[in-house]
Amino acid sequence: MEPYNVKVITYPDLTRQFRIYRKPVIYQGYFRKERYRNPFDHEYTREIEDDIGKHFEHITEVSLKRTKKRIYDYSKSNVWEWFVTFTFSQHRVNRYDYNECTKKLSKWLNHLRRSSPALSYLVVPEQHKDGAWHFHGLFSGLSDREIVWSGRYVIKRVCTLGRPKFVRTEEKIYKIGRYNLGWMTATKVKYMERVTSYITKYITKDMLSGLYGKKRYWCSRNLLKPVEEVYMMDQTDRFILSSELDEVSRFKKISEVCYGNMTQSVNLYEV
Repeated sequence: MEPYNVKVITYPDLTRQFRIYRKPVIYQGYFRKERYRNPFDHEYTREIEDDIGKHFEHITEVSLKRTKKRIYDYSKSNVWEWFVTFTFSQHRVNRYDYNECTKKLSKWLNHLRRSSPALSYLVVPEQHKDGAWHFHGLFSGLSDREIVWSGRYVIKRVCTLGRPKFVRTEEKIYKIGRYNLGWMTATKVKYMERVTSYITKYITKDMLSGLYGKKRYWCSRNLLKPVEEVYMMDQTDRFILSSELDEVSRFKKISEVCYGNMTQSVNLYEV
């Protein structure tokens, strides 16, 4: 891939995200390895001067951002009908064993696909403070026979005259897929932007630190993806583009990454 300093991401609903980088992004990475000649055998050796701890810290940060971006892109690029949370009963699954939980999860998803051929899903893990695992997911294309009302309604906390209280809403809580591994709630999606934020926020640095080399999310193969385009612009064109986006963007953010002597800054806009 050629170097670039501007990336444009277009989602199926035709909303776009612009990323304007201060320095060019190079496919091989941002970081230069210094070479020196060994005085004894005159061979060149590559050496990373930065502290190894900072190196792995940077790798973790990059991995976190990459995972969150993929989840964000999948959740924003597709239409969802259900937001689902499900846990594991300690009598059926060792909910502290991530491998066992994900094995049961994969098996349940496979059964669900057989009864719902049009199924689309995106599922992410979350860990309780006591170490137990549970999962959140976005679903659509479920067969009607897989959706059952639990007989319960969503309870929300509201403030009346400055005093908080809990009230029952008209929003029903459902169960899907004959889930019998623990507790489940499924509610209908009302606001797409909110569920995109919800599903992305569960991916945290602390969670990923214990999942090195393991699967971090599950998604069906029929999900849509955004279209990405990259450009190399000079400083004047980037300044003009940033100025125009400042006026029309509904969301903007400046992010900066430091690693050793390298600093990369990116301006992010959504229109």
